[in-house]
Amino acid sequence: MSTPEAPFDRPLNIERRDADLYVEQVGPVDAPVVYYLHGGPGYNSFSFRDLAGDDLGEFQMLYADQRGGGRSYSARTFDLDVLADDVHAVLDALEAPSASLLAHGFGAAVAVRAALRAPERFERLVLVNPWLSMPLLARDLQRAAAREAGHLDEALPTEAALAEPETLDPEALVDQAFGWLSAKALFDTMQFPDPSSRLRLEHSDTTALFGPAEADEPEGVWRLDLLDELAGLRLPTVVLVGTHDLTCYPSQAEAVLERLPDALTSLLDAGHYPWIDDPDTFAPLLVEALRVRTP
Repeated sequence: MSTPEAPFDRPLNIERRDADLYVEQVGPVDAPVVYYLHGGPGYNSFSFRDLAGDDLGEFQMLYADQRGGGRSYSARTFDLDVLADDVHAVLDALEAPSASLLAHGFGAAVAVRAALRAPERFERLVLVNPWLSMPLLARDLQRAAAREAGHLDEALPTEAALAEPETLDPEALVDQAFGWLSAKALFDTMQFPDPSSRLRLEHSDTTALFGPAEADEPEGVWRLDLLDELAGLRLPTVVLVGTHDLTCYPSQAEAVLERLPDALTSLLDAGHYPWIDDPDTFAPLLVEALRVRTP
């Protein structure tokens, strides 16, 4: 009688010509593979594994730090296409023929671009509070910062901001928003329903081991908009949205679901990190979304 293989729980460094990608492979050897794409850009996968990983034990999880963030290093500037190529490079290195993509925040943009490049490689997409239009996010940031910092006379009107996006400069809007309010203070205001959620995430972040590089972001990140690309997406897709996450709900969520009318959707009483705010609801929804169903 053969001895069952022990589950994976190993850190890996996958070398590319211009990058060193850090990945943790965790879970049963023969289980369905789930590739986790964290938000940011420039963040890491540590806190999600730390705070939500125990609920995903039936899957073989790939917790991958994207180049330019966390424990992954990039030797050159990069863009969204490079981040999508990295997803395929990691799966190639691990000889994983297929995977589900689980993406949070900005990671959704990477997931969609990777899935469009080779849809046959992926089982499904699960998008949690997705950011797929960075110009739309820039507009929401500007309006929120104006309200918080007392610059209401300069806040973009809702209709103008949505009806004529091509007339606005997203990079200028972000600079204006962060000039009124620090980036951390602004995102804290928009993403967390209460201080305890923020403190839990910050506590997890303090225990993370970061790599040698400063956090970096893709070139032209604030001009990235994948909404029109969603028309070419043919994979089963689940969208999980926290209604207290003002960086996603309602603007990003509505824009995504208008273009993906067949996507399964759940709204949660949570902010940007629903595994912190409402784990009892989020965990079973996520597991159900990730389970591989046979016809």
